[in-house]
Amino acid sequence: METDVLVVGAGPVGLMMAAELRRHDVRCRIIDKLTAPAPYCKAIGVQPRTLEIWEQLGIATEMINGGIWLRGMWAFVNGREIKRVEMDLSDLPYGFLGLPQYDTERILAAHLATFGTPVERGVELQAFRQTDEGVAATLAKADGATETLRCHYLVGCDGAHSTVRHGLGLSFEGDQYPLEFALGDVEVRWVLPHGYGYRFLHITEHQADDFLICIPLPELHRYRLTTVIPSDPASRRPEEVEHGVLTDRPPTYACRSAGSS
Repeated sequence: METDVLVVGAGPVGLMMAAELRRHDVRCRIIDKLTAPAPYCKAIGVQPRTLEIWEQLGIATEMINGGIWLRGMWAFVNGREIKRVEMDLSDLPYGFLGLPQYDTERILAAHLATFGTPVERGVELQAFRQTDEGVAATLAKADGATETLRCHYLVGCDGAHSTVRHGLGLSFEGDQYPLEFALGDVEVRWVLPHGYGYRFLHITEHQADDFLICIPLPELHRYRLTTVIPSDPASRRPEEVEHGVLTDRPPTYACRSAGSS
């Protein structure tokens, strides 16, 4: 089979790429090795410029209706409020939006489907090679079948462990954080106003030994919580680091640093 562009990866980047290609009448296919979209929040923050682009696609209103406007940030140290930051974006057409990645992907995928281009799930890029006409890609499907697809362009939107990047021999610059983090999408009942992010820092003898960051999610009382957990990630190579939900180390109440109380 043949197409103009093969997009590998159906996250927000791949979906945006495919939607823009179809909007400009370019033939494309988009594949993802996951059989269903990931149900986790992952990325949340949406920049004002992104909303301007979504307005051009005609989907900004739907994104806004599914999200929450981020109003600012409050900071606390050892339980005492030290700073409030209010976001004043009156000179911009949009503000900063909080929208879980699974909703971003859902709306983008539905928009892409209006062009008659579905996300082909359970399809993995196994290998590819350059040809005189473009690229020959070998695709493996969930039922064990394989397909050779010829395309003029191959676009890798398949994340940190990208098959496209590895196949091209491209490096992945950067390093892992010296800390390991625990993230939770939880319901929090408190008197603090919704729509603000909260940063709690604990300091002992002039050293920060614990922190908690809370970012609001669209549903009332729901937040994305981020904290640090005791670990030694330096002993692992970056390619071995996985999301906790993909490992055999589920989060527990004991996953907190020594400074927690």
